[in-house]
Amino acid sequence: RYHAKVIQDVVKMLCAGLIHGDLSEFNVLVDADGPVIIDLPQAVDAAGNNSAAAMLERDVDNMRAYFGRFAPELLTTHYGKEMWALYEAGELHPDSKLTGHFEFDSHIANVDELMEVIDDAKEEEAERQARMRDDDDED
Repeated sequence: RYHAKVIQDVVKMLCAGLIHGDLSEFNVLVDADGPVIIDLPQAVDAAGNNSAAAMLERDVDNMRAYFGRFAPELLTTHYGKEMWALYEAGELHPDSKLTGHFEFDSHIANVDELMEVIDDAKEEEAERQARMRDDDDED
């Protein structure tokens, strides 16, 4: 039940645009009302940090590892990935009911297609640079 409360608090923080960034059992106190997340100075902006998804997953995985020592069934959950997917889709709400299940993408990347896109981008950039040099030469 403490794990569920911490997860719900993490959801509320993410809905407010914040990720703790250093969540572990050492940053969760328990009072008469249950667990309370503390030590928020390093919280990051979920939308403005390129590492936000990884930080959220690390925070949630830390909680999974800790509470999983007492409730081993938690060790197979993926609340962090589920939460982030809902957040990215604009479907995460403070009262969202999470399952801990996440459907991993098993799609195999088409490397040849990806390399074509990269080569096209390189060519486009080279052409842009050449136009800029030509413009500078005309001045």
